[in-house]
Amino acid sequence: MEYIELDIKISPLDPFREYMSYHLAEIGFEMFTETENGLLAYSPSDAYNESSVDQIFKDGIELGCEASFSSKIIPWQNWNEEWEKAYQPEVIAGKIYVRADFHPENPGYPLEIIIQPRMAFGTGHHPTASQVMEMMLKMDFKGKRIIDMGCGTGILAVLAMKLGAEHAIAIDNDANAVENSVDNVLKNSCKNIEVFEGEAVGLKGLKCDIFIANINRNIILNDLALYKETMTNGGELITSGYYLQDLTIITKKAKEFGFEFIENTVQNDWCCARFLLASSF
Repeated sequence: MEYIELDIKISPLDPFREYMSYHLAEIGFEMFTETENGLLAYSPSDAYNESSVDQIFKDGIELGCEASFSSKIIPWQNWNEEWEKAYQPEVIAGKIYVRADFHPENPGYPLEIIIQPRMAFGTGHHPTASQVMEMMLKMDFKGKRIIDMGCGTGILAVLAMKLGAEHAIAIDNDANAVENSVDNVLKNSCKNIEVFEGEAVGLKGLKCDIFIANINRNIILNDLALYKETMTNGGELITSGYYLQDLTIITKKAKEFGFEFIENTVQNDWCCARFLLASSF
């Protein structure tokens, strides 16, 4: 199989390097390497859609990004092997040590999570995942039921269990992410985590005390009603995967379904926000 390599020049690098990688991943790009001036991005040639790429660049320019790219065809490589070579451990909030199984253990941190890097979104390195994890550290998970929607690597469900959750359901619409999540659940010896392939419409009949949606603005806005149906009164919703400028519209929409805004954090313009489902709603 051949791949398309995009050599992307970006200014300013922050936050638009993350902007480009996030949105290119949504249209099928599988690997990203940071460069001094931007980013290298790789997509299977049969999945490459030039008009979708052009639209991402157009939207970025409207947001203030100066970006250009050149493309070329390159032969297939073992992308997971190449990506693993560049994968480094990550420390979250000075408390969570996230590593691959080929990295040494580090007993200096109270929590350790093993994530097999297979290019699935959510290894703790991206500002959205790391902010959700920091938010989770401030919450009470003991005995709680969790739903992790758009689970990626399963890292958030694994962290929930390590924080004392009773049961977690991890869901993603990508079969590779589901397979990766199952592997990571096993690597962390976590019991009571169920992993499913599916969408929010498949949540009917499930119940949770804490709902985590690290996805993107449009999906969260579209599925808030479905999230609410799974949640117990007084339950908490953590959202991320969008920019600070989107928080106002998400907060307004969430209020329509009885969610009260609690707090938010921001990193490189990426936002994470927590809401409470009012028991009287």
